[in-house]
Amino acid sequence: MVGPSEEDVLVRTDPEIRQTRSGFFILEPPVFLISFALNVSTAVFTDQLVYQACTVSLAINRTECDKLGKEYESPDVQALEARVQPYSADILMAESLADSILPAFMNLFIGPWSDRFGRKPVLLLTFTGCMLSHLLIAVICALSSWYRLDPWYYAISFVPSALSGATCTMLTSVFCYIADVTSEQERGNKMSVMEAALYGGMLVGNISSSFILRVTNALTVFCISTLSAILAVLYIALCIKESINITHDDRNESCRSKLGYLFRPRMVLDTLNTCFRPRSNYGRAIILLGILTLGGNIFAYEANNTVFFLFVRKQFNWAVRKYSYFTSAEMVLLVLGNLLGTYVLERLIGLTEAGIASIGYFSWMLYSIAIAIASKPWHLYLAIAICLLKGTSDAMTRAFISNGASPEDIGSIFSFASTFEALMPLGAAPLFTNVYKHTLSRDPGAFGWISAGMYGMCYCLAMCVCVLQAIKHNSTYYLTD
Repeated sequence: MVGPSEEDVLVRTDPEIRQTRSGFFILEPPVFLISFALNVSTAVFTDQLVYQACTVSLAINRTECDKLGKEYESPDVQALEARVQPYSADILMAESLADSILPAFMNLFIGPWSDRFGRKPVLLLTFTGCMLSHLLIAVICALSSWYRLDPWYYAISFVPSALSGATCTMLTSVFCYIADVTSEQERGNKMSVMEAALYGGMLVGNISSSFILRVTNALTVFCISTLSAILAVLYIALCIKESINITHDDRNESCRSKLGYLFRPRMVLDTLNTCFRPRSNYGRAIILLGILTLGGNIFAYEANNTVFFLFVRKQFNWAVRKYSYFTSAEMVLLVLGNLLGTYVLERLIGLTEAGIASIGYFSWMLYSIAIAIASKPWHLYLAIAICLLKGTSDAMTRAFISNGASPEDIGSIFSFASTFEALMPLGAAPLFTNVYKHTLSRDPGAFGWISAGMYGMCYCLAMCVCVLQAIKHNSTYYLTD
């Protein structure tokens, strides 16, 4: 096969030329839409699991089950909540595992494949998988209104998302796209803007979910989330341009050849070699420390995906409405902390991406401690106000990772990072679920200490990157790690 021409290589590697080929902000709308789809349905999905576990799995009278999640405070309702929650926690754990096992394997191949055949096919794949999962949730919910379906039927909806690489692959392809079209100097800012779009979707989804549920029902919420995901897929299909220049021969490859190239074992070896080969100025150490940090971040954050809503239901008797108020306030502060923190800390004060990330992880650690010791709802509100800079951590970590790599290596490095992130729920989901189930009656917030420990580790790793960067900048030698 003929290699890429000089023009192809130039377009792939020169920031100025890459910027003119694709704009900066064209991915924000679909990211906002898919984030909205995920978050408008998250709490409602957990609520529906609890209800169906009560009526079907435990075969309890519907009149009693209707009291769950309605802010009743009677001892009988609290006791029923404690009986039903372990069923829901197990299903949510299964969802986390489904979104981890296969995506972890796929991510090793998808990044190098997208370096050659383009980012847009991967974006379409991951967004479509998410859309199909939401569609299946809506279908199963509709069927459950006519038949007594066990809540484990919802596990069918986990399959399309898992087969398409789940959220980790989706975000990896998004951040690879950003790295393609930005220069090193502004990459951190652009990733922060993308994070703002992500948090914006979370905010609107969380604000609207309880209102939609109150005036309609769970099926309507799931239909709205499905429609939002469909619009995201259509936007990518019709409006997004390819961010890398694909050679003529690669573009004319048959679909069968492209799929065959996807699962070549050699690609895994190339990905590992790209991540672990020596680089100048501690580049390898910075990349690997960044990947470890992202993995620790996902491990700690898994508590939010598995048991946090169950925790606030049990500890503070919150229904979907109060939960959505809290998460909406958190998203507002995350967006403000992400944009203002990045602008003030990077542009005005001059901190590096690693320095800003370390502040973000320290804020996450304080927030997790607040969850562990919270006895009143205002404790959590105070925590999100004090720790608003926690929103800077993820984007800044990805920024210093990409800055330590050459443009042609970014897809492979982000793929390996995504694989490492996808593996984290395999340990985190069972751990948080079992800790929560065993401490439910005496200390339901105990899982927060695990998150605090992991975020503390992330803080230390980010600080190590700061030290390496300081050594690099103060040295006159060409260092190789």
